[in-house]
Amino acid sequence: MRWPCVLAVLGACNGTDVPPVAGGVSLVLDIPNGPLDPKGFASVEVVLHEPTGDVARSANLRPDGTFDLGAIDPSNSVAVEATLRSESGAAVGYGRTAIAAAFAGGAEVVVPVRRPIAYIAGTVSRDADGDGGTPGLHWTEAPATFSDLSVGAKLDGKAQIGSQAVMVIAAGPNLYLITQGTTDPDGALAGPAKIVPISAADHQPLAALGGSMTGAVLDGVGSDDGSTLVIGTTSQLFMVDTATGAVRSLATGSFARVALMTSETGDLDAVAIKNRGSTTGTCQTSAELWWAPLSGPGEAKKLAAGGFSDIAADRGHTYYVDACTGELGESAAMGTTAIHTITGGKPTALAVSNGKAYIGLETPPATTSLVVASLTSDEPRTLWSESAQQVLNATSFAGVQRQLDATSAVFAHLEVGAGGDYVALTTSAHFHGAAVAAASFPDMTIDTEELRVFDASTGGIVQRYRSWCDGVVLLGGKDIQDWVCASTAGQTEAADPALEHHIGSMTFTFGKK
Repeated sequence: MRWPCVLAVLGACNGTDVPPVAGGVSLVLDIPNGPLDPKGFASVEVVLHEPTGDVARSANLRPDGTFDLGAIDPSNSVAVEATLRSESGAAVGYGRTAIAAAFAGGAEVVVPVRRPIAYIAGTVSRDADGDGGTPGLHWTEAPATFSDLSVGAKLDGKAQIGSQAVMVIAAGPNLYLITQGTTDPDGALAGPAKIVPISAADHQPLAALGGSMTGAVLDGVGSDDGSTLVIGTTSQLFMVDTATGAVRSLATGSFARVALMTSETGDLDAVAIKNRGSTTGTCQTSAELWWAPLSGPGEAKKLAAGGFSDIAADRGHTYYVDACTGELGESAAMGTTAIHTITGGKPTALAVSNGKAYIGLETPPATTSLVVASLTSDEPRTLWSESAQQVLNATSFAGVQRQLDATSAVFAHLEVGAGGDYVALTTSAHFHGAAVAAASFPDMTIDTEELRVFDASTGGIVQRYRSWCDGVVLLGGKDIQDWVCASTAGQTEAADPALEHHIGSMTFTFGKK
């Protein structure tokens, strides 16, 4: 299904003629025509990114699916974002053009639009020998799960895609699963990593691409036109042509963070962090920022070394944060330029959308915060901050609980969705509680992982899902034996332990990381 909108370039717009009348432009919002089509929309909001600045327009949808945005000046280079909104103003559909297009008489500009959906994927570890320790762990892939923000359903792990996946990658309107084997008892990914396209119309897996990759997959990103994936593994940085399935190595080494920059002409450059160290403990400055041109004959090269912890790309620019110096900066083929010094914590996660940087901060021992900062001179504003805690219930004794404070909490992923309406992040936390003999509490070690989705303007939590809560309990003779992880207010969890999994990746349809 395609909804036409006529934009008058030089005069009044009648909004009904397709193809457009002379001097008009047809703006077409293209959806997959399936069960996952956006629904419940009452208006459309369009932002035109022009060389001289942004033009924002909105209009109510007519019964025939057309809309009138009024007169818009002609331009040879306009990037378009479109958001479908419900009567309450919530984003129920979003899309953008891959490259800038010409707004001139008779032109047709097609914008693919998809529901705002956040996806997570990863692996599962189970205690195969039943003794509560780690030597008997058995690891497997798990089906990806998702949160459809347009319908408001709370996550419980039942919404699944495919049979197994260790990573989900969004490439504009398209979606891909990465499958790879696991090893026991450490859970390392091993063997060839394969790519499976997923239908945007109904979430059904399609035929796997022909190529494969070596090394454990660590991070991945896709181009807005869906033509290219860039994937970092423990051994190489890869480029994947989604049309042919061809896989090309760009550089060797362990690449844990990747981003893609698209120029106005459609040329692609990959930016990646090699040798990214742990964000806990003493700051490590051995990380390397790499630049790899994808559209020309140039070769990948190292730009700088330091405490680089994350990178992001938006509208022809790439950005980074340095966890050691607190620096938020911009990277280009010739080097790096500082923008801000971020205070209040160690910046370890970054996403950028429309001139705003969303930064994840870690503060010892276990506080994580999300701040948003303009890429100009505005002071960062805190959207969310929390010191990680976990309550455990004694199943055999009603009302008996134990609250643990985390010894560490770190960011894993951060991404912006629906053009800036939502920002999502994942965290992991580690807890240890020594035995309390007087209360019959055993020594226990617990690990948790969570997905949070926020309203980017208010910081309100839209979704909070705990995907994993498990650990080791060392029992003494008189200790309370059976414990389960409790849920906090507003938090959901897997409906069944079999649906729990570790989060290896998180992405939005049309996300920005």
